[in-house]
Amino acid sequence: MQNISEIKSVEGEELPTPEYTEESKTPEAVVENIEKPVQEVIKEEPVVAAKKPVAPTTGTGQTPAQHQQASGKPVVNRSVRVDIEKLDVLMNLVSELITAKNGIVSVSESEKSEAAQSIREQVEYLESITTNLHESVMKVRMVPIESVVSRFPRMIRDLSKKLNKKMELYMSGEETELDRTVIDEIGDPLMHILRNSADHGLESAEIRKERGKPEVGSIFLDAYQDGNNVVIEVRDDGNGIDIEKVKRKALEKGTITPEQANNMDDKAFLDLLFRPSFSTSEKVTEVSGRGVGLDVVKTKIEGLGGDIEVKTELTVGSTFVIRLPLTLAIIQALMVILGDEKYAIPLNTIQTIEDISVGDIKYIRGKEVISFRENVIPLIRLSDVLDIEQREKVENLIVVIIQKGDKKAGLVVDELIGQQEIVIKTLGKCLNNNKLLSGATILGDGEVALILDVNTLL
Repeated sequence: MQNISEIKSVEGEELPTPEYTEESKTPEAVVENIEKPVQEVIKEEPVVAAKKPVAPTTGTGQTPAQHQQASGKPVVNRSVRVDIEKLDVLMNLVSELITAKNGIVSVSESEKSEAAQSIREQVEYLESITTNLHESVMKVRMVPIESVVSRFPRMIRDLSKKLNKKMELYMSGEETELDRTVIDEIGDPLMHILRNSADHGLESAEIRKERGKPEVGSIFLDAYQDGNNVVIEVRDDGNGIDIEKVKRKALEKGTITPEQANNMDDKAFLDLLFRPSFSTSEKVTEVSGRGVGLDVVKTKIEGLGGDIEVKTELTVGSTFVIRLPLTLAIIQALMVILGDEKYAIPLNTIQTIEDISVGDIKYIRGKEVISFRENVIPLIRLSDVLDIEQREKVENLIVVIIQKGDKKAGLVVDELIGQQEIVIKTLGKCLNNNKLLSGATILGDGEVALILDVNTLL
């Protein structure tokens, strides 16, 4: 026994031999007489057995795997800290791989031989690998938005004391994930919007009581994924935005002329809030009134490839809706032809593609519109917007229906090429003024196609 490596030591003693009588010869008595001395020995000298490794628990008596299965939430038990620059290099390599793959696809489609057929089969396999690789790299770069919003409850408590208003912040969707580069940039815009909701949005406790509202104002921050976008909503149950007040301030500052004011709708007045040095606050404080805030917010969000929208109702509250792309480097796009040039439209903005007869086009206030699923939507001819020479008139138009929130529009294109995975390349500082173009991409045949940011048309 001592020669076995798993056993440290062995101790034993001789068991007393029981005296058997006629009554103890029954099977039950025999078993009892044998077990009794054994139990006494076990009590005196417990046997130390080799312990099996015990799985770590989560504090509830469950292993991480059991806890994950029960709660449905991933349990972080193993991680590796990687510098973000290394992930950027990996992302660039994946981008170049996708560009090379698009080139092979372009060459294989031009060949018609039997050998080309086998090449196309391998190209399809390569496409699936690159797509999976791209998704894997993106998942590595994803970070929960909780890392940004976790500091906001304390900020709201500080503002409550500073502004002498009772308010509470409610958050949901903190587990929603965004690209690390977006996470690093979204903190300040969200902070500006929350400060605006606290100062401009929520009324004082006396006014809320007069309006039959709870004395404690509520600010909500909700994040959720919508297709290839992440939507962040900041809303409050405050006063809402007074359009007439915005109009008066704009006329006082000379931002707009009286003639322009007469032709502007509510959305146009709300867009004035995002102008530099524009504020509706009556006095300058530490929190607001300096005209710095929403213009920075819009610039930052548009720089990330997203957009911001305002919804408001007087005495009910306001909602700021921010839409951000999941990724900034590689997207799925619809390739179209306008004139002799190829363009890319991000797939996440497209709802459907329709074939519209020229006779179905109507006019409202001199602008072309079409009827789409019992809704009237504007028709936008991209050739006019981009100043491209139009082709000969045809009886049927190819219309790409795009959507941004509740707004829709139809884009007229000359031809469709198809869906393609593209790598976004920046245009540099020289073309930053053109908001319609969000970047460019290199196609498989070496051509350069511009990427349209169609959200700017809505």
